[in-house]
Amino acid sequence: MDSVRGAEMVQAAWIQHNRRWLRYVPQAVDLGLQSQLAVRLHLDREGTVGGLNMYSTSSEQIDPNAIAMADLFATHAALALGKVRALHDLDPALRTRETIGKAIRLIMARYHLDEGAAFAFLARTSSHSNTKMRDVAAQMLEDHNSAADGKPPGASAKHARPGDS
Repeated sequence: MDSVRGAEMVQAAWIQHNRRWLRYVPQAVDLGLQSQLAVRLHLDREGTVGGLNMYSTSSEQIDPNAIAMADLFATHAALALGKVRALHDLDPALRTRETIGKAIRLIMARYHLDEGAAFAFLARTSSHSNTKMRDVAAQMLEDHNSAADGKPPGASAKHARPGDS
């Protein structure tokens, strides 16, 4: 936890003699731990994204080569985690954009509007109902699909027509 909270790297060679973590060390040593190395995974913009911990049950010392390799691996792992986070955040945004685009095309076809007017209608409906645009768009698409299947539109749907205020 020390490495995640700010220390770039925490080395705990000869851990059985370490008095720094009194609750952790005795239990870890009972399980065979002899040394530990912890490296913080961080990115400049996101800050800390995790931690990398390596444990040795065969040596009380920490090999200097292991320190350099851990630092290099931590850099790559942080970059990979940052990329995964970015992609994870991007996916809902792309789905929202697609939903809004479909709703705009539906409004354009239904009311014979150009794209700008259809977007303005969707924005106005969102504003007047105090509902996020993506939710208004999703409800419009759901109602349209229900109608296409012969089902009545959702009871919660309250959509205005263009020109209504």
